Amino acid sequence: MSKKEEDETTFSFSGGEEESDESVNEGFLSLGRKPSDAAMIEKLQPPPPLSPKYRQTLMKHVDVVVVGDLGGTNSRLALYRIEDPSAVSEHSLKEVGSVSSLYRNTYKNIDYSDFTQVLHQFLIDSQLPHIELVAGCLAVAGPVENDRVNFTNKNLWSIDGRRLEEEFVMPRESMRLVNDFVANGFGAVTLGPGDYEDISPFGHINPTKGAPVVCVGAGTGLGETYATSAPGCKPCDDKDKIDKDTDKPVRYEAWPSEGGHVAFAPRDEIQREMLAFLSDKFQGRVSTERVVSGKGIVNIYEFLASKFPEKVNPRYDNDIRSASEGAAIVAQASYDDELCAKVMDIFMNAYGSEVGNAAVKWIPKGGLYITGGIAGHNSDKIRPPESPFMTAYKDRGRLQPLLNDIPLRLVKIDDLGLRGAHYVALTILIERVEATAVTAVDSKQETNGISHQESSSTIPKLELPPVLFGTSTTDARANKEPRVTRSSMTSLIGLQKPLQDLTKAILFGSSLMAASITLSACLVILKSRSK
Repeated sequence: MSKKEEDETTFSFSGGEEESDESVNEGFLSLGRKPSDAAMIEKLQPPPPLSPKYRQTLMKHVDVVVVGDLGGTNSRLALYRIEDPSAVSEHSLKEVGSVSSLYRNTYKNIDYSDFTQVLHQFLIDSQLPHIELVAGCLAVAGPVENDRVNFTNKNLWSIDGRRLEEEFVMPRESMRLVNDFVANGFGAVTLGPGDYEDISPFGHINPTKGAPVVCVGAGTGLGETYATSAPGCKPCDDKDKIDKDTDKPVRYEAWPSEGGHVAFAPRDEIQREMLAFLSDKFQGRVSTERVVSGKGIVNIYEFLASKFPEKVNPRYDNDIRSASEGAAIVAQASYDDELCAKVMDIFMNAYGSEVGNAAVKWIPKGGLYITGGIAGHNSDKIRPPESPFMTAYKDRGRLQPLLNDIPLRLVKIDDLGLRGAHYVALTILIERVEATAVTAVDSKQETNGISHQESSSTIPKLELPPVLFGTSTTDARANKEPRVTRSSMTSLIGLQKPLQDLTKAILFGSSLMAASITLSACLVILKSRSK
């Protein structure tokens, strides 16, 4: 093999001319990280070979945030460049969704025994060996507590944000874990006009800046989350969610919810029969998620198949009951099968009812977003104003007028969770910048000899004698306004310089002793004037 051929086929972590297989460990060090154990390194695969020309263009010492959307089956990861971590601000949040990632990839969870292996492999595959991870966020399928989550997948992953920071040499408290549907809430506030479709039956409705934003999405389960604006933001009409007073985007915080587990409320006689059927099947309480979800579609099918056995189509029946994608089979068959069509009508009616419930629970004038694959693949059953979905959505009784102010939107993108993780990662950097600024101010005050607490609470209140204003004892007892007389003006002569010194002593952080001496000089002059 010629030297040229070797250059084109040898993988290099550092962008150098040539590396042996033994330099794989050094590759991790060039990433600023070291693998957990040697056995894990052997399982990691190098990316395709780099050409010499491409090696010369490798970015070095680039600050990035790492974000991920980790489901039960796949892990989607992305890297985004940060030009200057110390200059990240609310304006950076407006770029989420529009800025391109440096690199992104998807991995099958079943191929890795631990998420740390996935992240190591991802960083190797990125072919960006000199990056620094300054912050990160992972949207995970499961309940999160203190940036930790335990997966229920086959590999039983356990992910800890603090351990990831140590493994990948990240700043403390820089890796945040959020529930995957909470990430949808963060992602929703980044959506632009091309990312969703306005479907309100009452026409186009502009969102209210600073008002709550809500996401409801049926998929494997039924997810619900809401996002609220930062304290101090007063809601007002603004389609871009921009604070008009400060010209800064409104920062949002998304919150977890288990709204999908509220009790299912039937809306008609056949739904009441279905509730009884499901109550027997699940031996008690029936949540809305038992109906409004992928599994819920199969539950509805089983009920109708038992009620109308003569309408069961053997061609679909076995696959619907046994296949993991039974809901998709029902949805596809609903266009030519009577029983499946009835299933989707009941499902969409219950779905629309729950979205309407979310509207009156949170009054999301900032936007009510419908997410998830079921809505995206069956939008033709949602849009029509008189569809089962919209009929149930509008049925809010005497509170229906509220819907006139709530934008109802169908999300069209499929990376909402990844966007939300990107939003959170930038928020971590913003909070770090703000904390640094506060620390700098406190440090400057201490350098000047006066702390913030001293400046606000320990400086004595100055009470000048009544003679300065020519106030008589009677006036003082009667609590009347002091009278400024010619004699009081005369008493001010000679005080200008001492008063200026006193003001400087207080405003510019001089010691309290200096201020006290200056004050004493003023009082001496006043006392001599009063005689």
